[in-house]
Amino acid sequence: MSGFPLTYKEVGLLLGGLSLFLYGILQMSSGLEKAVGSKLRSIFERLNSSPFRGLVIGTLVTAIVQSSSAVTVLTVAFVNAGLLSLEGALGIIFGANIGTTITAQLVAFKLTDVAPYFLFLGFILLFAGKRKYIKSVGEAIIGFGMIFMGISLMDSSLHALRSWEPFHNAIISMGKYPILGILTGAGITAIIQSSSVTTSIVVALASKGAIDLASAVPVILGANIGTCVTALLASIGTSLSAKRAALAHLFFNVIGVILIFPFLRGFERIVSLTSSDVARQVANAHTLFNVTWAFIWIFFTKQYASIIRRILPGEEKIYRREASFLKPQLLNTPSAALEAAKNELIRMCDLVDEMYKLTMDSLFQNSAQHYKDILTIEDITDGLKASLINYLTQLSTDSLSEGEAKELNAILRAVDDVERIADHLTNVMEKVEAKNSERIEFTEYAWKDLDELRKLIHDNIRDSFEMIKNSTADHLDAVLQREERIDYKVRASKEGHIERMKKGICNPIAGLIFSDLLIDLERIGDHCVNIAQEFYEVNTKREKALLR
Repeated sequence: MSGFPLTYKEVGLLLGGLSLFLYGILQMSSGLEKAVGSKLRSIFERLNSSPFRGLVIGTLVTAIVQSSSAVTVLTVAFVNAGLLSLEGALGIIFGANIGTTITAQLVAFKLTDVAPYFLFLGFILLFAGKRKYIKSVGEAIIGFGMIFMGISLMDSSLHALRSWEPFHNAIISMGKYPILGILTGAGITAIIQSSSVTTSIVVALASKGAIDLASAVPVILGANIGTCVTALLASIGTSLSAKRAALAHLFFNVIGVILIFPFLRGFERIVSLTSSDVARQVANAHTLFNVTWAFIWIFFTKQYASIIRRILPGEEKIYRREASFLKPQLLNTPSAALEAAKNELIRMCDLVDEMYKLTMDSLFQNSAQHYKDILTIEDITDGLKASLINYLTQLSTDSLSEGEAKELNAILRAVDDVERIADHLTNVMEKVEAKNSERIEFTEYAWKDLDELRKLIHDNIRDSFEMIKNSTADHLDAVLQREERIDYKVRASKEGHIERMKKGICNPIAGLIFSDLLIDLERIGDHCVNIAQEFYEVNTKREKALLR
């Protein structure tokens, strides 16, 4: 057996080229994310209705950022945030598998000769550009140039591998036993978390004659499986829907490889007809596999989603983000538009009521299980607040009666109070997270105080929201009486906490968290009073008008 064929200089070129290639992909992805990231997010949010549209967008975005892992992770994150349904995510995932083949195609085009020009152009844009967008584009172009400079360096070192006996024998084994190639491709890609890198290296090896088509195709297929690891890791600790999206990505690739495996030699013969150049054949094999598989499955998106839901069963709360009642055509009938706004506010109240229950459950169970849902609801309330304010400001108070004008103002003020309750609940959840991560325990006295406040505040949330829902003025006195008890309890709890601190009973850090919780809970109570007072006058006048 001959010795290792690469000199220390060639090993350095190989490692340096690989490093430059990897960094180039990161640099290009980062630049493009800065340049068009917000637009991509906006586009992704609109893809629930059409898997075909998702296929196109997934393909284009992945072709641009050169990372199917990044796109699938982003997709999983959007599903987790409730912005994408599973069906909407599948189209993007299918498209990402097509888009990732562009890297191998570019490598096969041998753009290494023009790479320095991309570096120079990117440098000019990055350092001479005055707008942030131009600088980000320059950063992306520099990354693009780095990719091919890295390939050029690796090319300079790979030629000698062709005649090295151990490498030659390994290639022959992968050609005879494709399962070894698949495992190799999956393992390498799982480690470096980029199928683009694996396929590009294989194409570079093929261009040097170091690997033939029969050995390269199994590695390429394995890379498709290995790239799923990133999305699976990203789904840890996420919602059920996000886990389903990651699992769908894995099954999409694994099933595709399993189905084509018995026909591998026939597939290779078809690919060999696409070009006389082995490097081009390898790139085409990657593209052909992913395009064919994606276009088959895109017609069965709903059925595939149903299968995934059966594999990972369970019910998950889906929160509607968009306003349900604020129809633009109602603005022509101000009284109807006002009623629609009130119904939207009621929906907002229901979300915050659920948020309160989830937050209190998290606090008293020392659990972060509902953290994602709480953050989602808080984000939705921010959006509903903006929608309601925009909608109501389009209403002319001149066209409303005096009572309707007062109700409009009450709704506007209540929208702010309800949204602020959601903000304080998010603060409470952050304190719960900090408490749990630091393994901090409260004393039994603190828990008793918090439990009493929990019941008082929930009763006030219920009654103040009831005044909006049923247009009643009956609950104001009860809300005000409870608010006095809440204020008294908060003061007594703070004093008791100080006494426990003096006696060394209470952990200082626990004391800080406890004090912050008291502040947020007290302010939630204040907002409940505001809501009750805002609607008391409106509802009282309505009741008097009905009696006349």
